Amino acid sequence: MQKEHGQVTGIIWKTPAEMAAYQELQQYAKAHGMTVAAAAKQLLMQSLRREVN
Repeated sequence: MQKEHGQVTGIIWKTPAEMAAYQELQQYAKAHGMTVAAAAKQLLMQSLRREVN
């Protein structure tokens, strides 16, 4: 599989707002000692659990 420009963790980040969100994700990952992919997965799972409850 070839990655597109700006693709990280299977998500394509193109707009300035998306890039800002990615930078926040990077900071979150660094602060919690995890990879960006792991942080994205954790935050997605937490968000989905909140939606169900």
